[in-house]
Amino acid sequence: MNFRLNHNQAHIPEHIVQQAIRWQIKIESGSISEAEQGHFVQWRSADPLHELACARLLHLDKAFSDIAVKSAGHARETLQKTDHEIDNLQRRRLLKGALGTSLSVAGVAFLAEQQGARHYLSADLSTRNSREKFTVFKSSQLWLNRHSTVEIDEQKSNSIRLTQGELFLKTAAIDAPVQLHTSHGVFATQNAEVFVRHEASHAIVQVNKGLLHYSSAAGENSLSLQAGSTYQLFSNKQFALNTGIFDYSSWRQNLLTARAMPLADFLHELARYRSGHIRCHPSLNDTLISGVFQLSDTDLILSTVAQSLGAKLNYLTRFWAEILPK
Repeated sequence: MNFRLNHNQAHIPEHIVQQAIRWQIKIESGSISEAEQGHFVQWRSADPLHELACARLLHLDKAFSDIAVKSAGHARETLQKTDHEIDNLQRRRLLKGALGTSLSVAGVAFLAEQQGARHYLSADLSTRNSREKFTVFKSSQLWLNRHSTVEIDEQKSNSIRLTQGELFLKTAAIDAPVQLHTSHGVFATQNAEVFVRHEASHAIVQVNKGLLHYSSAAGENSLSLQAGSTYQLFSNKQFALNTGIFDYSSWRQNLLTARAMPLADFLHELARYRSGHIRCHPSLNDTLISGVFQLSDTDLILSTVAQSLGAKLNYLTRFWAEILPK
């Protein structure tokens, strides 16, 4: 039987929504295999409701913001709010209230953990699909990259906790020293410009100006980072990175800047600004890329890189792109 769904009115059962979310998380993480990609295509085409669920979820530059469409409850309503709306909500109250809705406790827990919603609900400042600049404390400037969350304590100390994503902080000389916390350690700085990325296993720090003092969460290591240095920091060890290969803070100018950077590493960084999965053929992994690229058009970046390498750009779907040898 052939029929057409009304995309604005069709109700999607909870189990289908959960399945679509799991598939999207798998795709967004970059861990989906070719076999799983085939299973996803089969699942998506098996039922018009599957296709509708994906259509609502899989929008470039709106990944996960429509998870809450057509479902009762504050949790889903919260997840589809814009950044500015979320900033005006009492996140903890909404999360508690969500547990009394038709969405199950397990469903809320799954969404909160997998989507990073628990960080959004407790954040003082957050971003979804855009980069934003804020003034913190008295005169310090804080930039948050996409999908980033921070908690701020101005009462006892000038303290910022990065719970997800990336930030760039330009501390003002008139402000008291600022403490920047991650799960891997604490940074102390004043009158400096620093970039910090929060990863599950480590943090990456780039100091553009001034001095940054680091103490590991385990309390076993401390380090003073000078301007011009970049480090990968774990709870019990640290590694200096080559500062000339990649500028971690250039996203503030909507740029991706690389110099003699392996293609596989470059695509890993580009993937932070694009929904779905991008990769290159293993034979191209170590091919070096240099350039300054505008982040406003990731498809153009991919085509430009492929052309410069004499390679070809192939799309399995609009969310699955790969660079292959010709």
